[in-house]
Amino acid sequence: MSWDISIQRFSRQYASVSEIPNDEKGENLGPRLSVHRAVSAVFPDTDWSDAAWGVWESEFGSIEFNVGKDPATGMMLHVRAGPQVIPGIVRLCLDNGWQGLDCSSGEFIEQATKPQEGLAAWVAYRDQVIGKKP
Repeated sequence: MSWDISIQRFSRQYASVSEIPNDEKGENLGPRLSVHRAVSAVFPDTDWSDAAWGVWESEFGSIEFNVGKDPATGMMLHVRAGPQVIPGIVRLCLDNGWQGLDCSSGEFIEQATKPQEGLAAWVAYRDQVIGKKP
């Protein structure tokens, strides 16, 4: 199980998912190697031994970066880490003109007033599913 963030680049910045028109196609994030560099600038030592799937590990947990094909049409982050990683995810989006849809909250994480709430909701859900008591 992971907390998931879908990273996309659109023709313009949207404040919410409901603003995205049905004909919005989205734009490539860029060549896969440039996406690797962007991720590694924020999350150093990301392991890119599989060019389509980077793995970053730290004392706070891990993030898997599913980049897919070249050029990268989008990226999925599979987060298994604490709230310490959230500022980095927000920075990754802002620095690159990307938008990160928090799959738990339905909000763009780089625009959320409390981006940690999506992770907190996911942790509560995970703990309920696995039967872990608070």
